[in-house]
Amino acid sequence: MSGGVEAVQARIAVIESRLRALAGRDFSSILEAATSSLPARSATLSVSSAATSERARRLEAYMRSRNYNPALAAEAESFVEAADTYGMDWRLATALAAVESSGGRECFRPYNPFGIMGRDFNSFREAVYEVNRLVRSYGFGNDIRAILAKYNPGGGEGYIRTVLGEMEKM
Repeated sequence: MSGGVEAVQARIAVIESRLRALAGRDFSSILEAATSSLPARSATLSVSSAATSERARRLEAYMRSRNYNPALAAEAESFVEAADTYGMDWRLATALAAVESSGGRECFRPYNPFGIMGRDFNSFREAVYEVNRLVRSYGFGNDIRAILAKYNPGGGEGYIRTVLGEMEKM
C-alpha cells in the first residue's frame, strides 16, 4: 500500500512544481484566467437553445398536422429537451407515440402515449422523459432498429418499419 501512497505523493509534488512554475500566480488568478472564457460558453448555449426551439417548433407543427392529442403536442419542447438530455434522436419518442397511441389520442394508461406497460404518469412531460431514459438504458445508442426490436419484441420488422416511417416524416 505504501507504494501507492508514494506514487500519489510524487504526483502531488509534480503538480505543485508545475503550479510554482506559473511565475507566482496564485490559485485565484489561475481560476480567473480559466473562467474568463465563460461568456463564450453562454453564447454557445444561446445557439443551442435556438436550435432546440427550432426543432420544437417543427415538431409541434408536425404533431398538430397529424392530429396528435393537443396536450401532447404542446409538449414538443419536452420531446426535444428529453432527447437531448439522454442523447437520443429527437424524433423517436414522437414516432413511438404515433404508433403506440395514435399520437396520444388513445392512451391505454394515463399520460402514457408510448405504451410503456403498467405505467401511469402524472403528465405527458414525465412520460416523455421516461421513454427517452428507457430507450437510452437499452445501451444501443441511436441504433433505432435495435432499440425498436427491444422496445416491442413482438412487433417484428413491420413495427420497426412503421416507426422509422413516422420518423422520416418529421
